[in-house]
Amino acid sequence: MMSIKKIFIIGAGYVGLANGLALAKSFKVIFIDNDQKKLDIINGGHSPIKEDDLNIAIKNYSHNIRTSNSIKSIEDESLVILSLPTNYDEELESFDTSVIDSIVQEISDLKKKVMIVIKSTVPIGYTGKLIAKNPQASIYFSPEFLREGKSFEDATNPERIIISPIDDNTETVSKVLCSAAINFDKNDVHMMNTDEAESVKLFSNSYLAMRVAFINEIDTFCEEKKLNPINVINGICKDSRIGKGYNNPSFGYGGYCFPKDIKQTQNAFKNIPESIISAVIESNDNRAVFIARKILKTKKKVIGFYRLNMKAGSDNIRNSSSVKVLKILLDYDVKIIVYESLNVDKSDLQNSKVSFTNDFEIFSNKSEIIVANRLTKEIEALDNKIYTRDIFYEN
Repeated sequence: MMSIKKIFIIGAGYVGLANGLALAKSFKVIFIDNDQKKLDIINGGHSPIKEDDLNIAIKNYSHNIRTSNSIKSIEDESLVILSLPTNYDEELESFDTSVIDSIVQEISDLKKKVMIVIKSTVPIGYTGKLIAKNPQASIYFSPEFLREGKSFEDATNPERIIISPIDDNTETVSKVLCSAAINFDKNDVHMMNTDEAESVKLFSNSYLAMRVAFINEIDTFCEEKKLNPINVINGICKDSRIGKGYNNPSFGYGGYCFPKDIKQTQNAFKNIPESIISAVIESNDNRAVFIARKILKTKKKVIGFYRLNMKAGSDNIRNSSSVKVLKILLDYDVKIIVYESLNVDKSDLQNSKVSFTNDFEIFSNKSEIIVANRLTKEIEALDNKIYTRDIFYEN
Protein backbone atom coordinates (compact mmCIF):
# COMPACT_ATOMS: atom_id res chain seq x y z
CA MET A 1 0.00 0.00 0.00
CA MET A 2 1.47 3.33 -1.08
CA SER A 3 2.04 6.12 1.44
CA ILE A 4 1.32 9.61 0.13
CA LYS A 5 3.93 12.32 0.68
CA LYS A 6 2.65 15.12 -1.60
CA ILE A 7 -0.44 16.07 -3.52
CA PHE A 8 -0.33 17.52 -7.02
CA ILE A 9 -3.47 19.31 -8.23
CA ILE A 10 -3.68 19.61 -12.01
CA GLY A 11 -6.09 22.43 -12.81
CA ALA A 12 -6.46 25.34 -10.37
CA GLY A 13 -10.09 26.14 -11.11
CA TYR A 14 -13.02 25.90 -8.66
CA VAL A 15 -12.65 22.17 -8.02
CA GLY A 16 -8.87 22.01 -7.97
CA LEU A 17 -8.36 25.11 -5.86
CA ALA A 18 -10.99 24.25 -3.24
CA ASN A 19 -9.87 20.63 -2.86
CA GLY A 20 -6.18 21.50 -2.93
CA LEU A 21 -6.52 24.15 -0.25
CA ALA A 22 -8.61 21.84 1.92
CA LEU A 23 -5.89 19.17 1.64
CA ALA A 24 -3.12 21.72 2.32
CA LYS A 25 -4.12 21.59 5.97
CA SER A 26 -2.37 18.20 6.19
CA PHE A 27 -0.22 17.80 3.05
CA LYS A 28 2.24 19.63 0.86
CA VAL A 29 0.14 20.65 -2.15
CA ILE A 30 1.47 21.70 -5.54
CA PHE A 31 -0.94 23.37 -7.98
CA ILE A 32 -0.12 22.73 -11.65
CA ASP A 33 -1.76 24.92 -14.27
CA ASN A 34 -0.84 26.26 -17.71
CA ASP A 35 -2.19 29.71 -16.79
CA GLN A 36 0.85 31.44 -15.29
CA LYS A 37 -1.24 34.47 -14.30
CA LYS A 38 -3.39 32.25 -12.12
CA LEU A 39 -0.31 30.68 -10.52
CA ASP A 40 1.19 34.13 -9.87
CA ILE A 41 -1.97 35.14 -7.99
CA ILE A 42 -1.73 32.00 -5.82
CA ASN A 43 1.97 32.64 -5.21
CA GLY A 44 1.04 36.16 -4.15
CA GLY A 45 -1.19 34.76 -1.41
CA HIS A 46 -4.53 35.37 -3.10
CA SER A 47 -7.23 33.28 -4.74
CA PRO A 48 -7.70 33.61 -8.52
CA ILE A 49 -11.37 32.82 -7.86
CA LYS A 50 -13.57 35.33 -6.04
CA GLU A 51 -14.46 33.58 -2.79
CA ASP A 52 -13.49 34.90 0.63
CA ASP A 53 -12.89 31.46 2.18
CA LEU A 54 -10.42 30.56 -0.57
CA ASN A 55 -8.41 33.72 0.12
CA ILE A 56 -8.33 32.95 3.84
CA ALA A 57 -7.25 29.34 3.23
CA ILE A 58 -4.38 30.40 0.94
CA LYS A 59 -3.05 32.65 3.69
CA ASN A 60 -3.55 30.02 6.42
CA TYR A 61 -1.83 27.20 4.53
CA SER A 62 0.77 29.16 2.55
CA HIS A 63 3.56 27.08 4.17
CA ASN A 64 2.16 23.96 2.46
CA ILE A 65 1.39 25.49 -0.95
CA ARG A 66 3.48 25.96 -4.05
CA THR A 67 2.84 26.04 -7.79
CA SER A 68 4.24 24.68 -11.04
CA ASN A 69 3.43 24.94 -14.73
CA SER A 70 4.89 21.54 -15.61
CA ILE A 71 3.59 17.99 -15.31
CA LYS A 72 7.23 16.93 -15.00
CA SER A 73 7.33 18.36 -11.47
CA ILE A 74 5.24 15.39 -10.24
CA GLU A 75 7.18 13.23 -7.78
CA ASP A 76 7.03 9.61 -6.62
CA GLU A 77 4.64 8.61 -3.83
CA SER A 78 2.20 11.38 -4.68
CA LEU A 79 -1.53 11.64 -5.16
CA VAL A 80 -2.34 13.47 -8.40
CA ILE A 81 -5.80 15.04 -8.57
CA LEU A 82 -7.13 15.93 -12.02
CA SER A 83 -9.60 18.81 -11.90
CA LEU A 84 -9.66 19.66 -15.59
CA PRO A 85 -12.50 21.16 -17.65
CA THR A 86 -14.73 18.70 -19.49
CA ASN A 87 -17.08 20.95 -21.39
CA TYR A 88 -20.09 19.44 -23.13
CA ASP A 89 -19.51 19.16 -26.87
CA GLU A 90 -22.84 19.66 -28.66
CA GLU A 91 -21.61 17.92 -31.82
CA LEU A 92 -20.26 14.89 -29.96
CA GLU A 93 -23.22 15.00 -27.55
CA SER A 94 -20.75 14.19 -24.79
CA PHE A 95 -18.18 15.72 -22.46
CA ASP A 96 -14.88 16.47 -24.15
CA THR A 97 -12.47 14.34 -22.10
CA SER A 98 -9.50 14.74 -24.46
CA VAL A 99 -7.57 16.88 -21.96
CA ILE A 100 -7.81 14.11 -19.33
CA ASP A 101 -6.66 11.50 -21.86
CA SER A 102 -3.67 13.68 -22.72
CA ILE A 103 -2.67 14.44 -19.12
CA VAL A 104 -2.97 10.80 -18.00
CA GLN A 105 -0.67 9.83 -20.87
CA GLU A 106 1.83 12.50 -19.85
CA ILE A 107 1.80 11.29 -16.25
CA SER A 108 2.15 7.67 -17.40
CA ASP A 109 5.17 8.60 -19.50
CA LEU A 110 6.91 9.94 -16.37
CA LYS A 111 6.87 6.40 -14.93
CA LYS A 112 6.39 7.77 -11.42
CA LYS A 113 4.86 5.85 -8.55
CA VAL A 114 1.65 7.86 -8.15
CA MET A 115 -2.10 7.46 -7.77
CA ILE A 116 -4.37 9.52 -10.02
CA VAL A 117 -7.77 10.72 -8.82
CA ILE A 118 -10.14 12.19 -11.40
CA LYS A 119 -12.33 14.96 -9.97
CA SER A 120 -13.55 16.21 -13.36
CA THR A 121 -17.07 15.24 -14.36
CA VAL A 122 -16.97 12.52 -17.01
CA PRO A 123 -19.43 10.38 -19.00
CA ILE A 124 -20.64 7.15 -17.41
CA GLY A 125 -18.19 4.43 -18.42
CA TYR A 126 -15.26 6.76 -19.09
CA THR A 127 -13.04 5.91 -16.11
CA GLY A 128 -13.42 2.19 -16.66
CA LYS A 129 -12.23 2.57 -20.25
CA LEU A 130 -9.33 4.79 -19.13
CA ILE A 131 -8.22 2.19 -16.58
CA ALA A 132 -8.39 -0.56 -19.23
CA LYS A 133 -6.29 1.58 -21.58
CA ASN A 134 -3.71 2.33 -18.85
CA PRO A 135 -3.45 -0.93 -16.84
CA GLN A 136 -0.08 0.12 -15.40
CA ALA A 137 -1.55 3.24 -13.79
CA SER A 138 -3.49 3.56 -10.51
CA ILE A 139 -6.55 5.56 -11.57
CA TYR A 140 -9.56 6.47 -9.41
CA PHE A 141 -12.68 8.56 -9.86
CA SER A 142 -14.08 10.61 -6.98
CA PRO A 143 -16.84 13.08 -7.91
CA GLU A 144 -17.07 16.54 -6.34
CA PHE A 145 -20.23 18.27 -5.16
CA LEU A 146 -19.19 21.90 -4.70
CA ARG A 147 -21.44 24.95 -4.87
CA GLU A 148 -20.23 28.11 -6.58
CA GLY A 149 -19.35 30.75 -3.98
CA LYS A 150 -19.09 28.08 -1.26
CA SER A 151 -16.55 25.71 -2.77
CA PHE A 152 -14.12 25.71 0.17
CA GLU A 153 -16.93 25.32 2.70
CA ASP A 154 -18.21 22.29 0.78
CA ALA A 155 -14.72 20.80 0.29
CA THR A 156 -14.12 20.88 4.04
CA ASN A 157 -17.66 19.86 5.04
CA PRO A 158 -18.68 17.18 2.51
CA GLU A 159 -21.92 15.29 3.05
CA ARG A 160 -20.37 12.24 1.41
CA ILE A 161 -17.15 11.17 -0.26
CA ILE A 162 -17.45 8.71 -3.12
CA ILE A 163 -14.44 6.74 -4.32
CA SER A 164 -14.09 4.24 -7.14
CA PRO A 165 -13.02 1.57 -7.98
CA ILE A 166 -12.37 -0.69 -4.97
CA ASP A 167 -8.86 -2.16 -4.87
CA ASP A 168 -5.80 -2.46 -2.61
CA ASN A 169 -5.13 1.31 -2.63
CA THR A 170 -8.71 2.62 -2.31
CA GLU A 171 -8.34 2.89 1.46
CA THR A 172 -5.25 5.08 1.02
CA VAL A 173 -7.10 7.37 -1.36
CA SER A 174 -9.99 7.50 1.12
CA LYS A 175 -7.74 8.54 4.03
CA VAL A 176 -6.18 11.35 1.99
CA LEU A 177 -9.51 12.72 0.76
CA CYS A 178 -11.09 12.45 4.23
CA SER A 179 -8.19 14.45 5.71
CA ALA A 180 -9.59 17.57 4.01
CA ALA A 181 -12.86 17.31 5.92
CA ILE A 182 -13.72 18.68 9.35
CA ASN A 183 -15.26 16.15 11.77
CA PHE A 184 -16.12 13.79 8.93
CA ASP A 185 -17.98 10.55 9.65
CA LYS A 186 -16.14 7.76 7.85
CA ASN A 187 -19.48 5.98 7.41
CA ASP A 188 -20.19 8.63 4.79
CA VAL A 189 -17.40 7.30 2.56
CA HIS A 190 -19.00 5.23 -0.20
CA MET A 191 -16.83 2.93 -2.28
CA MET A 192 -18.20 1.52 -5.52
CA ASN A 193 -17.32 0.74 -9.12
CA THR A 194 -16.49 3.61 -11.48
CA ASP A 195 -19.70 3.45 -13.54
CA GLU A 196 -21.74 3.76 -10.35
CA ALA A 197 -19.66 6.68 -9.06
CA GLU A 198 -19.98 8.52 -12.39
CA SER A 199 -23.74 7.91 -12.29
CA VAL A 200 -23.99 9.38 -8.77
CA LYS A 201 -22.42 12.62 -9.96
CA LEU A 202 -24.58 13.06 -13.04
CA PHE A 203 -27.85 12.02 -11.42
CA SER A 204 -27.23 14.22 -8.36
CA ASN A 205 -26.85 17.35 -10.48
CA SER A 206 -29.69 16.34 -12.79
CA TYR A 207 -31.99 15.94 -9.79
CA LEU A 208 -31.03 19.38 -8.46
CA ALA A 209 -31.58 20.91 -11.92
CA MET A 210 -35.02 19.27 -11.92
CA ARG A 211 -35.71 20.79 -8.51
CA VAL A 212 -34.74 24.26 -9.76
CA ALA A 213 -36.92 23.85 -12.86
CA PHE A 214 -39.90 22.64 -10.82
CA ILE A 215 -39.74 25.55 -8.36
CA ASN A 216 -39.41 27.95 -11.29
CA GLU A 217 -42.51 26.48 -12.93
CA ILE A 218 -44.43 27.02 -9.69
CA ASP A 219 -43.21 30.61 -9.68
CA THR A 220 -44.25 31.05 -13.33
CA PHE A 221 -47.73 29.78 -12.44
CA CYS A 222 -47.94 32.15 -9.46
CA GLU A 223 -46.90 35.16 -11.59
CA GLU A 224 -49.51 34.39 -14.23
CA LYS A 225 -52.29 33.67 -11.71
CA LYS A 226 -51.37 36.63 -9.46
CA LEU A 227 -50.61 34.36 -6.48
CA ASN A 228 -48.03 35.07 -3.80
CA PRO A 229 -45.20 32.61 -4.57
CA ILE A 230 -43.78 32.95 -1.05
CA ASN A 231 -46.98 31.56 0.46
CA VAL A 232 -47.25 28.78 -2.10
CA ILE A 233 -43.62 27.65 -2.01
CA ASN A 234 -43.36 27.91 1.79
CA GLY A 235 -46.54 25.86 2.13
CA ILE A 236 -45.19 23.17 -0.20
CA CYS A 237 -41.72 23.05 1.34
CA LYS A 238 -42.99 22.63 4.91
CA ASP A 239 -43.57 19.01 3.94
CA SER A 240 -40.47 17.23 5.31
CA ARG A 241 -40.48 14.90 2.29
CA ILE A 242 -39.97 17.95 0.06
CA GLY A 243 -37.85 20.24 2.25
CA LYS A 244 -36.48 23.74 1.68
CA GLY A 245 -33.41 23.09 -0.46
CA TYR A 246 -33.23 24.86 -3.82
CA ASN A 247 -36.62 26.49 -3.29
CA ASN A 248 -35.79 30.07 -4.32
CA PRO A 249 -37.01 30.94 -7.84
CA SER A 250 -34.51 32.24 -10.39
CA PHE A 251 -34.18 32.93 -14.10
CA GLY A 252 -33.19 29.26 -14.50
CA TYR A 253 -30.37 26.93 -13.60
CA GLY A 254 -26.97 27.68 -15.11
CA GLY A 255 -23.30 27.93 -14.18
CA TYR A 256 -20.48 25.43 -14.51
CA CYS A 257 -22.26 22.16 -13.82
CA PHE A 258 -26.01 21.83 -14.22
CA PRO A 259 -26.38 22.68 -17.94
CA LYS A 260 -23.64 20.34 -19.13
CA ASP A 261 -24.28 17.56 -16.62
CA ILE A 262 -27.97 17.19 -17.41
CA LYS A 263 -27.21 17.09 -21.15
CA GLN A 264 -24.69 14.32 -20.51
CA THR A 265 -27.32 12.50 -18.44
CA GLN A 266 -29.79 12.83 -21.30
CA ASN A 267 -27.16 11.39 -23.65
CA ALA A 268 -26.58 8.46 -21.26
CA PHE A 269 -30.25 7.54 -21.66
CA LYS A 270 -29.95 6.83 -25.39
CA ASN A 271 -32.05 3.74 -26.14
CA ILE A 272 -33.31 3.77 -22.53
CA PRO A 273 -36.83 5.14 -21.87
CA GLU A 274 -36.81 8.58 -20.21
CA SER A 275 -38.96 11.70 -20.22
CA ILE A 276 -38.10 13.65 -17.06
CA ILE A 277 -34.51 14.59 -18.00
CA SER A 278 -35.53 15.97 -21.40
CA ALA A 279 -38.45 17.83 -19.84
CA VAL A 280 -36.12 19.56 -17.35
CA ILE A 281 -33.96 20.91 -20.17
CA GLU A 282 -37.05 22.14 -22.02
CA SER A 283 -38.46 23.67 -18.83
CA ASN A 284 -35.27 25.64 -18.22
CA ASP A 285 -35.33 27.00 -21.78
CA ASN A 286 -39.00 27.94 -21.36
CA ARG A 287 -38.24 29.78 -18.14
CA ALA A 288 -35.73 32.10 -19.84
CA VAL A 289 -38.26 32.90 -22.56
CA PHE A 290 -40.94 33.58 -19.93
CA ILE A 291 -38.66 35.94 -17.99
CA ALA A 292 -37.72 37.81 -21.17
CA ARG A 293 -41.39 38.25 -22.10
CA LYS A 294 -42.26 39.58 -18.65
CA ILE A 295 -39.48 42.16 -19.00
CA LEU A 296 -40.66 43.16 -22.48
CA LYS A 297 -44.24 43.60 -21.22
CA THR A 298 -43.04 46.51 -19.07
CA LYS A 299 -42.43 48.43 -22.35
CA LYS A 300 -39.13 49.75 -20.99
CA LYS A 301 -36.56 50.51 -23.71
CA VAL A 302 -33.38 50.75 -21.61
CA ILE A 303 -33.00 47.52 -19.68
CA GLY A 304 -30.35 47.32 -17.00
CA PHE A 305 -28.85 43.99 -15.97
CA TYR A 306 -27.44 44.03 -12.46
CA ARG A 307 -24.53 41.59 -12.58
CA LEU A 308 -24.35 38.59 -14.88
CA ASN A 309 -22.99 36.05 -12.39
CA MET A 310 -25.10 33.06 -11.43
CA LYS A 311 -25.23 33.89 -7.73
CA ALA A 312 -23.84 36.21 -5.08
CA GLY A 313 -20.27 35.35 -4.09
CA SER A 314 -19.43 33.94 -7.51
CA ASP A 315 -17.55 35.51 -10.42
CA ASN A 316 -18.80 32.95 -12.93
CA ILE A 317 -21.01 34.06 -15.83
CA ARG A 318 -20.55 30.92 -17.94
CA ASN A 319 -23.97 29.56 -18.93
CA SER A 320 -25.51 32.24 -16.72
CA SER A 321 -29.30 32.39 -16.82
CA SER A 322 -29.08 36.21 -16.89
CA VAL A 323 -26.95 36.03 -20.04
CA LYS A 324 -29.50 33.64 -21.55
CA VAL A 325 -32.33 36.11 -20.90
CA LEU A 326 -30.21 39.02 -22.14
CA LYS A 327 -29.56 37.27 -25.47
CA ILE A 328 -33.29 36.68 -26.00
CA LEU A 329 -33.93 40.41 -25.48
CA LEU A 330 -31.42 41.32 -28.19
CA ASP A 331 -33.98 40.25 -30.79
CA TYR A 332 -36.20 43.18 -29.76
CA ASP A 333 -36.06 46.98 -29.95
CA VAL A 334 -34.28 47.61 -26.65
CA LYS A 335 -30.95 48.86 -25.35
CA ILE A 336 -29.19 46.98 -22.60
CA ILE A 337 -26.78 48.37 -20.02
CA VAL A 338 -24.94 45.90 -17.80
CA TYR A 339 -23.54 46.78 -14.40
CA GLU A 340 -20.60 44.47 -13.80
CA SER A 341 -17.96 45.28 -11.20
CA LEU A 342 -15.89 42.16 -11.93
CA ASN A 343 -13.46 41.63 -14.76
CA VAL A 344 -15.53 38.92 -16.47
CA ASP A 345 -15.20 37.67 -20.05
CA LYS A 346 -17.54 39.84 -22.15
CA SER A 347 -16.47 38.47 -25.57
CA ASP A 348 -19.73 36.56 -25.98
CA LEU A 349 -21.78 39.74 -25.51
CA GLN A 350 -20.28 42.06 -28.10
CA ASN A 351 -23.34 43.74 -29.58
CA SER A 352 -24.23 47.32 -30.50
CA LYS A 353 -27.27 47.10 -28.20
CA VAL A 354 -25.18 46.18 -25.15
CA SER A 355 -23.00 48.50 -23.06
CA PHE A 356 -21.13 47.83 -19.82
CA THR A 357 -20.36 50.02 -16.85
CA ASN A 358 -18.82 49.55 -13.41
CA ASP A 359 -20.25 52.89 -12.26
CA PHE A 360 -23.35 52.05 -10.22
CA GLU A 361 -24.72 55.63 -10.29
CA ILE A 362 -24.59 55.80 -14.09
CA PHE A 363 -26.17 52.35 -14.30
CA SER A 364 -29.03 53.13 -11.91
CA ASN A 365 -29.81 56.48 -13.56
CA LYS A 366 -29.80 55.21 -17.15
CA SER A 367 -31.74 52.00 -16.55
CA GLU A 368 -35.51 52.22 -16.91
CA ILE A 369 -35.84 48.74 -15.39
CA ILE A 370 -33.20 46.74 -13.53
CA VAL A 371 -33.11 42.99 -14.03
CA ALA A 372 -31.47 41.04 -11.19
CA ASN A 373 -31.31 37.27 -10.89
CA ARG A 374 -30.13 37.70 -7.30
CA LEU A 375 -30.61 40.71 -5.05
CA THR A 376 -27.96 42.42 -2.93
CA LYS A 377 -28.03 45.29 -0.45
CA GLU A 378 -26.47 47.49 -3.12
CA ILE A 379 -29.72 47.67 -5.09
CA GLU A 380 -32.24 47.64 -2.23
CA ALA A 381 -32.95 51.37 -2.63
CA LEU A 382 -33.91 50.85 -6.30
CA ASP A 383 -36.76 48.49 -5.44
CA ASN A 384 -39.27 50.37 -7.63
CA LYS A 385 -37.15 49.68 -10.72
CA ILE A 386 -36.19 46.07 -10.07
CA TYR A 387 -37.47 42.95 -11.80
CA THR A 388 -36.36 39.78 -10.02
CA ARG A 389 -37.69 36.40 -9.01
CA ASP A 390 -35.43 36.26 -5.94
CA ILE A 391 -38.21 36.02 -3.38
CA PHE A 392 -36.27 34.52 -0.47
CA TYR A 393 -33.04 36.54 -0.87
CA GLU A 394 -31.00 33.33 -1.03
CA ASN A 395 -28.65 31.77 -3.58
